[in-house]
Amino acid sequence: MKFKWSLIFLILLVSCQNVEEIKKPDSLIPEQKMVEVLTDLAILNSAKNYNRRILEETGLPLKTFLYDKYQIDSLQLAQSTEYYAKNYTQFKKIYDQVKSNLDKMKTDLEVVQTEEKRVEDSIRDAKAMADSLRERPQINRELVDSLKLIPAQMERRIEDED
Repeated sequence: MKFKWSLIFLILLVSCQNVEEIKKPDSLIPEQKMVEVLTDLAILNSAKNYNRRILEETGLPLKTFLYDKYQIDSLQLAQSTEYYAKNYTQFKKIYDQVKSNLDKMKTDLEVVQTEEKRVEDSIRDAKAMADSLRERPQINRELVDSLKLIPAQMERRIEDED
């Protein structure tokens, strides 16, 4: 019995920990700007994972690109992320907007790719048509001479009328 009470007391003691409220950082990134930063961050990470070699050949410094574009630093991003992460509903709202932005970009990209494919198909069809127009069928000039046929036909008609 004494063991039971000791176990319950220990569980209550451990579960009653001091949860610190994180204070709002002085340089908190506004919510909408945070959505834009996280959207670009997701795109950069995807690009880096898709083909690192091509991305490195461009010479674009990925680590500083995002910071320069939004005029933030790594500490500011880390503090803002930590602050928003402590408030689940606000953080979920931010990430839902990021997901929405990425979905819209994906849809826009698919529309552009479809249009590019349609244009490429049209160009290929036009080239095929131009090639078929360049290939003229060979006419046997000995068999058909249109200038000689016309007077011969005229003579036959005159003979048929008589």
